[in-house]
Parts: sequence; C-alpha cells; structure tokens
Amino acid sequence: MRRILLIPLFAALAIPGTALAQEEEDQPPSLRLSFYMCDFNKLGEAMEEVEAQNIPVWDELIAEGMVESHGYFVHAWASEYNVGIYTIGASIESIIAAVEESGQRLEERFGDGPSAFGEACPHHRDGFYVLGPSAGDDSEEGDGQ
Repeated sequence: MRRILLIPLFAALAIPGTALAQEEEDQPPSLRLSFYMCDFNKLGEAMEEVEAQNIPVWDELIAEGMVESHGYFVHAWASEYNVGIYTIGASIESIIAAVEESGQRLEERFGDGPSAFGEACPHHRDGFYVLGPSAGDDSEEGDGQ
C-alpha cells in the first residue's frame, strides 16, 4: 500500500522540476552585472589576482555548463564604479548558483582571507537582467528572412 502512495508523491515532486527546466529553456538568457568602485593604484595587482585565481574557476563553471560566459571590464570614464563583472547564464537562478559555487571553490583553494581584489575594490552593486533582442543573432527568427 505504501508503494502505491509513494508513486504519486514522486510524480508530484518531479513535475515542478520539469516545469522549471522547461521554463529555463524557453526564456532568453540572463545577465548579471556587478560594478565595483576600485582604487586605480591597486587595480593592477587586483586584476593579476583575478586572472590567476578567478578566471580558472569560472572557466571550469563554463565547461560544466553552469553559465555561458563570465568576464571583467575596466573603464576610465563613466562613474566611480570603474570595474565591472558580467556573467551570462540560462537564468538568474543559474547565475546565483554559479556565483555561490565559484565562492566555495575559491575559498577551498585560496582561503577566505583578504584578497587583492577585495582590498582594491571595497564597494560594489549588482544588477540582474533578462536579455532582449540583439544584433548578430544566428537564429532563424533573427536572420531577416
């Protein structure tokens, strides 16, 4: 009798996961932009650390399919928030999961002490966006036919 009752329970639990996966496939990618206010005098060391530690971890997460892309940009003129980090993923939830995973991997490998990036860039703000239409889209809908 218990086995019969468990089948509908497992089916009910599987449906939301399937629905979420379907929704994620049907929606456009999401973008995370994090902007940091950094001291330009300390930025060289901070970006060396990023290249040596962060980029290899994010390369792993991309290879594992957690996100599509991740990178950094620096500007000299726009606002006091002069360093940006972007992450593109299937959904906001997948980006958040990748950020948490990257933090765990970085802490395991390098400890949780102060970092050159954290010291150079003490203030930040984050934003999440769902991407809209873009130029250069290779899909049939966007090729002008």
